[in-house]
Amino acid sequence: MDVWFDSGSSHQAVLVERDDLVRPADLYLEGSDQYRGWFNSSLSTAVAVTGKAPYKGVLSHGFVLDGEGRKMSKSLGNVVVPAKVMEQFGADILRLWVASVDYQADVRISDHILKQVSEVYRKIRNTFRFMLGNLFDFDPNQNAVPIGELGEVDRYMLAKLNKLIAKVKKAYDSYDFAAVYHEMNHFCTVELSAFYLDMAKDILYIEAADSRARRAVQTVLYETVVALAKLIAPILPHTADEVWEHIPNRREDVESVQLTDMPEPIAIDGEEALLAKWDAFMDVRDDIFKALENARNEKVIGKSLTASVIVYPKDEARKLLASLDADLRQLLIVSAFSIADEPYDAAPAEAERLDHVAVLVRPAEGETCERCWTVTPAVGQDPSHPTLCPRCAHIVNEHYSA
Repeated sequence: MDVWFDSGSSHQAVLVERDDLVRPADLYLEGSDQYRGWFNSSLSTAVAVTGKAPYKGVLSHGFVLDGEGRKMSKSLGNVVVPAKVMEQFGADILRLWVASVDYQADVRISDHILKQVSEVYRKIRNTFRFMLGNLFDFDPNQNAVPIGELGEVDRYMLAKLNKLIAKVKKAYDSYDFAAVYHEMNHFCTVELSAFYLDMAKDILYIEAADSRARRAVQTVLYETVVALAKLIAPILPHTADEVWEHIPNRREDVESVQLTDMPEPIAIDGEEALLAKWDAFMDVRDDIFKALENARNEKVIGKSLTASVIVYPKDEARKLLASLDADLRQLLIVSAFSIADEPYDAAPAEAERLDHVAVLVRPAEGETCERCWTVTPAVGQDPSHPTLCPRCAHIVNEHYSA
């Protein structure tokens, strides 16, 4: 029997004959060479018998080449064996590589490429570790702050999480795994690590354990880690299950994340306006960070916490900064921050003029608090804590003094 007729009639021999299957199939998946092979013979035989296609969708993939784009061959010695990759890097990194490439074309693989993917995996894994490490004393049933009572920056991060959920679910529905890979990597690297988690350290590590501010951040971390574990589970099943196992006091009492549904967006009042407002702030923040980086390169300051920042905003930026319900010094991770009364055009010559604000960066005056590392002249004002700033001295006196 002709091999193409044999395989092409599997919709009749397999789908129709088995009680747990139905025709048409949801998906036919094979290499791009099967458009003239199995895809074609299946379509021809099914249309001849039923007048309909045997599948609802067809997905084709290219072939795996070596790092230089050559076909793999034993004679060339360039064959990459999946079992060896899993032994060296782990199954999840191999799966992450598959998700990262445009599989509909021919794709390249090599140790160098896998090492690059492993760096992305490390970033995702470390993001999970940081969030889990800061949820050790959090019970969402007792400690969670209601969404409507969270600060703007916390609700902004949940709104960004909602955007991620929508994009990733849409990408899965269209089999666009590379989009899942890039969206998850961007969210962990840019939205979380480079912004929210970096800013939140000042709250998580410095504020009292049961303070409202710390519980608010933990609420965001809990919702985020649960959603990310579910979103990444199809691609990194072992890692997602490991994360799931270590989420404390989960609301969903199921053994594996694979037994849960994809996350749903969180209801946030005024979500679109909130996103627009804080996305605009992120543009201003980029300006200030650029000025801080330049000051660091010129040895004006060391770490950002050694800096005092004065900004001279343009009109729109001034309105925006005045409207923010947040501690801008904390958001920018500097020791002192102020908005000058003078307009952008009246900024002193030494200020750096950028797109939205002119920025004057100077070394912060005072001593370094040994608890929060903020530089301020107020260190030692409390005689019982001569090395602490007033904020830290108050927290220690209120919550940790014997």
